[in-house]
Amino acid sequence: MKIAIGDSFTYGEELDSRDDAWPSLLGFENYGLRGASNEYIFRKAIEFAVSSTHMIISWSECTRYDLFTNIPTSVAQRYKNYTGPIQINSGWATAKNPWNQFAMPWFRDLYINYTDEKYSFLKTLSYMVSLQDVLDNNSVEYIFCSAFSNQELFKKYENDEEIVHWTNRLNKEKFVGFPDEGFVEWVYGTPHGEGGHPLKLGHKKIADKLSKYI
Repeated sequence: MKIAIGDSFTYGEELDSRDDAWPSLLGFENYGLRGASNEYIFRKAIEFAVSSTHMIISWSECTRYDLFTNIPTSVAQRYKNYTGPIQINSGWATAKNPWNQFAMPWFRDLYINYTDEKYSFLKTLSYMVSLQDVLDNNSVEYIFCSAFSNQELFKKYENDEEIVHWTNRLNKEKFVGFPDEGFVEWVYGTPHGEGGHPLKLGHKKIADKLSKYI
């Protein structure tokens, strides 16, 4: 079984058909989730590690959270009167859109006072290193890549001893584009949707890039 896991750039957000998303173009099952956190991506990859033969992991922005609500909540386009786990983006802490029920004091406080970029990036790096071990131990052929943000943080913290301790443990041969490139760079100059997601041509470019490594 061939599995692709990531966020909206993997899911195929804003495409007319998800058949045009890069996982489908490569013959991979698409387990992308709109707004996915790296925690979700890590959990989903662990879930499929024992049953997959090939896996492509597209890591997302590191300060996204998984929250759970038992109160029916409508947030963005993907959650309508919804209860259960919700993928929360840091931008919602200050957004004033009418659908944004999380732009309230406790949520702003969570991000402004308790969310640290470096710590969040370290947590993502720990997911990456841990997942490498799990996939190797289960003989899964895999590659990593980044949708956006991580490539900027690799460069931002390239001289930070705590970060370097973890990046040194990454298998760079299996991390496509490390450390400078990801989906944003690969689709530069191609048409995008109103939400900034790559469209059909962009997904084809991503697929063409990844096809060289699988």
